[in-house]
Amino acid sequence: MRAINYHIRGIITSFEHLSKGKYLIYFLPGLILTIIFWYFRSKTIAIDEAIDLTSEYSWLDWFGSAVDTGISKVFGIIDWLMEQVYIFLVLTVLSPFFTALGEQYDKELTGKVTESGILRFVNDFIRMVFVVILALVLEFFIIGIYWLIDKIFGFPEMMDTILRYAISAFFFGFAFYDFALERYEKGVFSSLGFAFSAPLGMIIIGTLFKLIYAVPYIGIPLAPVLVVMVSTVAYAYYIKSLPKSNLPTNE
Repeated sequence: MRAINYHIRGIITSFEHLSKGKYLIYFLPGLILTIIFWYFRSKTIAIDEAIDLTSEYSWLDWFGSAVDTGISKVFGIIDWLMEQVYIFLVLTVLSPFFTALGEQYDKELTGKVTESGILRFVNDFIRMVFVVILALVLEFFIIGIYWLIDKIFGFPEMMDTILRYAISAFFFGFAFYDFALERYEKGVFSSLGFAFSAPLGMIIIGTLFKLIYAVPYIGIPLAPVLVVMVSTVAYAYYIKSLPKSNLPTNE
């Protein structure tokens, strides 16, 4: 299938460029954000572990254990919320860096030059915030519909897991593909139309992000940069800007 082929080419091409030392600077913002994220996460874990309400009296010990369990659950929720905030920050606050990466990488790949400036910077940031919020709303809406259908028909557990993962991966993929779509002046809803016309491509990019992101410590700063690069190559193949046999090379 062409989507698989495009993304395999994207992975190979991107690692070829990275192996030459290109674009490595774009890992730095994510690395800084990761250090901040893990610092606050370690603090919440330390506070949770420091709270101990056990007692030598059995009835107090029972009460203390119940409170400890409740506090641990609260900190578990806080930890989950921190991770969701982190992902949101990656997709929004760092979006100007990923926009610049996509523009520079696309220029080298296809020769496309994209105008830049403070107005473009602000517009890109606002657009990405809107896209991320839209993607989250649509994801929750589709999962809600799926949940209702599942309650009626009762899908097998494995199928349920796969479908939920695919829905989540699709919208992650859409968010990262939007850097390329915006660069080619696609409106938000036009971009969404492309996403639904190429669902496998969105799922591949979203899955790639989730797999790299799951790698402890290093996955967080690596994932966004790598998927932006891979989606840049793949989109160039989708719109026939690659291979650029008829274009002059930049080398």
